[in-house]
Amino acid sequence: MGCGILATPIEQLSDLVSRIEAGDRVAEVELFERYGSGIRLILLKRTGNAQLANDLCQDTFVVALRKLRAGEIRNRRSVAAFVRQIAVNISIDYYRKERRYVHPRDGIISLPLSHKDRQSNEIDEQTVRMAIESTMEQLAVPRDREILRRFYLADEDKDQICRDLQLSATHFDRVLYRARRRMRELINQHPRLKELLIGGLHDA
Repeated sequence: MGCGILATPIEQLSDLVSRIEAGDRVAEVELFERYGSGIRLILLKRTGNAQLANDLCQDTFVVALRKLRAGEIRNRRSVAAFVRQIAVNISIDYYRKERRYVHPRDGIISLPLSHKDRQSNEIDEQTVRMAIESTMEQLAVPRDREILRRFYLADEDKDQICRDLQLSATHFDRVLYRARRRMRELINQHPRLKELLIGGLHDA
């Protein structure tokens, strides 16, 4: 049985993990609905290619669900970080296998893309980022916009954002959860943006 309506976000996460471990398919869908858009943004930033980000996002949730079913998560309060790290690792592994460019901080030397490939990737990323930025501007709470932009688009460190905004780690998680939920509601109102960010993941 799921947590009650008055359950805290942490209790909700713990319950979600327990349900996934028990083979609850509905809980698996809930996991994607919570984190799918955010992971997609992270991968888009790392790859600069919407289709590749979509593919790696699917791989991320396949791996995440397998690990969660096996009880491999140590801290149930850190589900977001758990899934996020899987996404980063998958993107690193992809580029290692392909011997192509990966995020500079990973320390992997890049091989030049052709001019045509670079131009296509730049247009692809620019189109999606513009749509995301435009949607974020519709969020009524300024802090929501700042946290989402810094954490997902700028890929800034959580600890640094907490220091700047004077938030505890737990408070940050609650604020991010609410901001992400509001952003998802806006995305659902824009079919084209939803397609760019989510694609066919529900069919996976």
